[in-house]
Amino acid sequence: MDMAAFGRYNLQSLLGAGGMGRVYRAYDTETDRVVAVKVLHEHFATDPEFRERFRREAHSTARLREPHIVPIHHFGEIEGRLYLDMRLIDGTDLHTLLSQRGAMPPALAASIIDQAAAALDAAHADGLVHRDVKPSNLLISSREFVYLIDFGIAHSGAVGLTGVGNAIGTFTYMAPERFTTGRADARSDVYALACVLHECLTGVRPYPGDQLEQQLAAHLNAPPPRPSLARQGIPPAFDEVIARGLAKNPLDRYPTAGALAAAAKRAAESDRRAGADARPALGGSSPATRIIAPPPPRIAGPATPPRPAAHRQPPRRRRRTVAVISSVAVLAALIGTVIYLLVPTGEEQEYRDGYTVRTTEYPSDVVTPVPGE
Repeated sequence: MDMAAFGRYNLQSLLGAGGMGRVYRAYDTETDRVVAVKVLHEHFATDPEFRERFRREAHSTARLREPHIVPIHHFGEIEGRLYLDMRLIDGTDLHTLLSQRGAMPPALAASIIDQAAAALDAAHADGLVHRDVKPSNLLISSREFVYLIDFGIAHSGAVGLTGVGNAIGTFTYMAPERFTTGRADARSDVYALACVLHECLTGVRPYPGDQLEQQLAAHLNAPPPRPSLARQGIPPAFDEVIARGLAKNPLDRYPTAGALAAAAKRAAESDRRAGADARPALGGSSPATRIIAPPPPRIAGPATPPRPAAHRQPPRRRRRTVAVISSVAVLAALIGTVIYLLVPTGEEQEYRDGYTVRTTEYPSDVVTPVPGE
């Protein structure tokens, strides 16, 4: 559609395009604000089944109040074209971010998945399945705030694919059951989110290959990849998270997106916890001093007969042994204290490639462009 006027909207610039339609930066003359308007391809408006599904899902999505879902202001039909009027978000989609900077720190990856999971859980609670969770549908705005966008192909309930052989969604992130039975439910979105987590951690998709046949074979038969083997610095605990998130049987996966996100956050913190456990507790005894602590006195049982004098350790040698052990304990405590003071423990840390991990904030009014599919 190459026109400046579209009903009540003045279309200012094209933001993105995909298989479903085009997204424009537009000025709403009735509300006097700049918005993002997604105009679906003309042939969708001629399909009665799609028109009904579009209205039902647009209404359901507009009703959601989860902060990580882009608000829908209006929807309907203008000049025979179905459209969505959404908040304009100023940000970058995750696909572009990963293409520019590569793999991200585990803590930032876990934060992005956590925010996307909040959006998915809200949609699932309302009976909506997204069915196209992928990096290009996660928009990152200021302060690493994440929006899940493009519910345009979402469908209520566990339903089949539209049309024979027409697999809606991106097969790189599609759960095995999507290829076999063609059915999708909340657990299919959990699988796709686990694929996104793997890509955030490693910079590559879970399974290689650009052909449908390669992806189908991998999603159906290949064992889940182990991200800790793909890149240094990824805690091994993520291997178990990815293995469960990408389980072939939906019943073996995390029951909710939030459960996957919680496991990812624990995995990201596992190395920090391990480092903390190795430090001596402030004001307490270090592991070394606990090892040499004297055993408690015996309170029952026959007295142990004294050993023959020939086998007793001379007092002088005992004193020397205790002194050596005590010196080792003091040295270990000093080393542990130095490590404790040097290791950064702040909430904000700078990482390579320009990534920064920050505490998630909820901006009251974020304005942004929404990319296409």
